[in-house]
Amino acid sequence: MTVSTMDFGIIDSHAHIFPPAAGAAGFPDVETHRLHQQRAMHMHGNQPYRRTRDGSVATERMLWDPANPSPAGRHDCAFRAGRFGRFEWTSGGEDFYVQFLPPWMDDLSMSAEKLLAFMDNAGVATAILQNDHIYGNLAEDFAAAAGAHPGRFVGLAQVEEAFAYTDEELQRLADEIGRLKMAGVYFTTTGLFRSGYRPMHSDAVYDPFWRFIEQSGLPVFWVQSANSPVGTYDDEMRHLERIVERFPGIRHVLVHGVPTSLYADDQDRLTLPAVIDTLLSQAPVSAEILYPIAWGGRQDYPYPRAHLHIRQLVERFGAERFLWGSDAPNVDRYCTYAQSLTYFTRYADYLSDRDRRAILRDNAVALIPALAGRDGTG
Repeated sequence: MTVSTMDFGIIDSHAHIFPPAAGAAGFPDVETHRLHQQRAMHMHGNQPYRRTRDGSVATERMLWDPANPSPAGRHDCAFRAGRFGRFEWTSGGEDFYVQFLPPWMDDLSMSAEKLLAFMDNAGVATAILQNDHIYGNLAEDFAAAAGAHPGRFVGLAQVEEAFAYTDEELQRLADEIGRLKMAGVYFTTTGLFRSGYRPMHSDAVYDPFWRFIEQSGLPVFWVQSANSPVGTYDDEMRHLERIVERFPGIRHVLVHGVPTSLYADDQDRLTLPAVIDTLLSQAPVSAEILYPIAWGGRQDYPYPRAHLHIRQLVERFGAERFLWGSDAPNVDRYCTYAQSLTYFTRYADYLSDRDRRAILRDNAVALIPALAGRDGTG
């Protein structure tokens, strides 16, 4: 089955807008924003570090002390936002960069209007705007975009994850949900570096934060790493499992989806660990279908191996557990925004029309009822 158009309003569960990366972007100052960006580029492994003078790959991880995940481990390397999608730094008298964003992105910014043009071209009705400290603390920007373009955007709230249980961050979250009308909460475990990963987010000290979210009724969109001070991806899931056990009313979304390449054999048969299987089959946990951003550097559109993985996930857990997302504009370093949709809509012939609609729209509406009725016409 080849499908190129949909008769319903498609919802992108994962997109970004943000001001120029060189600015404070909602942080108290530029330096705090830069701290988060440098840590993120230390953790980033999808794109290689390169020497500016010749573009050759550099294998040394020179942005942070790997033995010290706290801010004290940050290396002094004149880290900066460059141009054309690059973050840059200087080490040992030589300049380096990582191509984190698409090369057409001159000042490393993405306006709401530009994202709308991408969406209109691809036939996407609405986007869920995900926050991340790389881009800034952007709930105010998300509220402004939603107000200026009715029906096209909903935003996710964000806190400083390392201090999320404090009164200050709880008040900030309440403001973002109440005054700014954020429709969910974004939580990245890499943000725990601000406290050196102590305490952990599943520790009892975080209970006021998780209790507040459970009472709010809003879903949590999680970014977890496969290799971090939290541990392996399995370890990350065990922390989530402990939170689910104590606060069963919270709904969760695994941003970027399950990293199925970790659990595939040479025939692309998946063997998922018990903790992931339990969460996706018995707990209120969903996952994004979002392969191009992770696989685009390893295989070409339409990512045939990814479909082998998607099919197994849907057959095991049901289509109701998954949401399609693009990770725009980042995905454009590998494929166009439209292709981040059509690899799924045109080549997933193993899905029924009902399953396709669930993943492209209905499951997002079930998580965020404010999305109901939106068809992109404003």
